[in-house]
Amino acid sequence: MPVLSGRLRALPTRYLVFLVLLLFIPAHLINLGVAPFNGDEAIRSLVALEMHLSGNYIAPTMHGAPYINKPPLFNWILLVFFKLFGYFGEYPARTATVFFLGVYAWAVYRFNRKAFGFEFAFLSAFMVVTTGRFLIYDSMLGLIDTTFSVVIYTLFMSIWYFGNRGQWWQLFLSTYFLMAAGFLLKGLPAIVFQGLSLTAGLLFFGQWRRLFSLQHLAGITLAAAIMAGYLWAYVQYRPLEVLLPNLAEESVKRTAVVFGWWNTVKHVFRFPFDSVYHFLPFSLLILAWFNRHFWSRIRQNRLVFFNFLMLAVNLPLYWSSVQVYARYLLMFIPLFTILSFYLMEQERENDSWRYRMFYILLGVLCLLLPLAFLALPFVPEVNFLPGIWSLSLTFGLALAFAAGCYFADKKRYLWWSIVSLLVARTAFDLTILPTRHYENDVSIAKRNVYQLVEKYDRHRWYVLGESYLREPASFYMTQRLGYIVQRTANTDMPGALYLVNPEEYPLSDFYFRSGPVDTLQTDYREYKILVYLRE
Repeated sequence: MPVLSGRLRALPTRYLVFLVLLLFIPAHLINLGVAPFNGDEAIRSLVALEMHLSGNYIAPTMHGAPYINKPPLFNWILLVFFKLFGYFGEYPARTATVFFLGVYAWAVYRFNRKAFGFEFAFLSAFMVVTTGRFLIYDSMLGLIDTTFSVVIYTLFMSIWYFGNRGQWWQLFLSTYFLMAAGFLLKGLPAIVFQGLSLTAGLLFFGQWRRLFSLQHLAGITLAAAIMAGYLWAYVQYRPLEVLLPNLAEESVKRTAVVFGWWNTVKHVFRFPFDSVYHFLPFSLLILAWFNRHFWSRIRQNRLVFFNFLMLAVNLPLYWSSVQVYARYLLMFIPLFTILSFYLMEQERENDSWRYRMFYILLGVLCLLLPLAFLALPFVPEVNFLPGIWSLSLTFGLALAFAAGCYFADKKRYLWWSIVSLLVARTAFDLTILPTRHYENDVSIAKRNVYQLVEKYDRHRWYVLGESYLREPASFYMTQRLGYIVQRTANTDMPGALYLVNPEEYPLSDFYFRSGPVDTLQTDYREYKILVYLRE
């Protein structure tokens, strides 16, 4: 052990930089397309697919009916990746997320390198990338939230970057441009982020009067022009009377307005514990907050205090909203990480119980990872995979080596914990992902849709009225058929195939004067869609 420890300490840190960057690629790309789309993924990709099929890139649709829950920017981004890969499917959509995750890491590094140095900034970026929520969930899904979080985090930091330099024109123009981009991604939340963050930032710099400045007016004008340009284009297709109220409803439907005050109180209590759980292991940096000198320490560094300020003014929006998913909080991870890592480094210098506890807990994780992967051949749900023994031994030993390095090279413990997590993610891709999606409900539903398309491809498909279909089924039938499966109330089209939800149309046998010819199994077992043919 002393020999290994000495050699590790002599190893230049640049080799660890190359190792981490190298591991990022397979960790996030292997088996990325193995899982069928979940509901929200299917919505984003179906809307993009219908844009392509209809040629209408401004007013989105689902099954040919207006889709008004989100503006179209993310669908445009997905279209770029679909066209680059040459097909509409899971891998291209999720590659978009991986791309923006890489952009996110670069942004965290770029905004913090000058203030804290290369190593602090690089580690912070990869603590964001390897936080639990990204590592085993959001980085492998084709959802909007990673992209939106990059935009909003860049908005926060543009206030710091330009405000710290007194470059007010750049501050207002860049943040309002980012706000407009955020609006085109997710609607009204971007405007709320801008209002709260800009006001707090100007107060931080002692420049609140600039709220009434020409520079501010220019920023508002830029954002208004971008957003008005989109709305003007939209109104060429549809009226705004439905779109704008629906975007407003999307912004408040998860709050106390809908869920009531008692549910809100319970959520407020649970929120901190849920957040620590979802963003493990580096959410354990919260231990550094339990110091009576917390306030004076964060005031010692202006950028650290700015990160705290952005958290303080924006996080309550989600803390008070009942139905909040962890992916809605991704833009806050770097703010928390920079602030907490800065504090933990001070705790490490003092060798406090907070640092020792963090180091031990992270070390326990590094020890558990090789044990978990070495045990895979003995787990019935996994051991059917080809080559499971070789995979288990290879990754178990690699993780055991990384764990040894964690304890032998204590000064660079965070480097080795990140290496461990990236190796574990690669092993996860090769073992857990194929297992998780082998003959599960979503995979069965996808196969069933493909079988029905092959069986009835000579018929024109329709959805009866407002029949609710699960979104993955909608995407896969549209992908295979190559045209938009329209909604219709007309049940008398000869040769047509109709998809009917019996819960909404219990008298469907009466409408078609005969029984269904088949059943479409969706990814929710309780949703079985009846298939009728009009000969």
